Amino acid sequence: MLDFEGRVAASSRIRPAARHEATPIASIRMAAYSQYRKSAPPAVFDAYLDDLRHVERPENGTQLLVAEWRGRVVGSVVFYADAAQAGMGLPKGWAGFRKLAVHPDARGRGLGRRLAQYCVDRARELGAPTLGIHSSSFMTTACKLYHQMGFARCPEHDLRATAILGMAPVVDDVAVIAFRMNLGGR
Repeated sequence: MLDFEGRVAASSRIRPAARHEATPIASIRMAAYSQYRKSAPPAVFDAYLDDLRHVERPENGTQLLVAEWRGRVVGSVVFYADAAQAGMGLPKGWAGFRKLAVHPDARGRGLGRRLAQYCVDRARELGAPTLGIHSSSFMTTACKLYHQMGFARCPEHDLRATAILGMAPVVDDVAVIAFRMNLGGR
């Protein structure tokens, strides 16, 4: 994939994460999502940050991927061969991804799109009929990217942040909105 006349693609790559990269991945997530602090009630946002700090180990069809740019890990995503394993209410048999993050210093280089596209390609390779994901409406850049890539809203799989995080509902709860991409598999 060539971005910006090939410069980004030539100096970046998407690859499976190494075990020793858990701490940098958690730091990237904190930096990437901190801009949304005022978009959610404090208790909900703090619980979400705690969830982001948990760096998944690849198992049972999950894959932790990183975006490397100029030899440095600057982004990550968790791919699920079966999105039901993510615990976000998506149907068994769909593929999915979560926790897509690119460090603010590395944004604008197409790395988020490359991470997402890797997941789309992997889901197709596995024969998944659909790729499902969640975001929030205040994550406007992410939502725009997903629409540009061909994802469509599927509100029947929308959730509330407190439900995902195991919290009691709050007045200003955050809507976690679902998207799907039909892949034509299985």
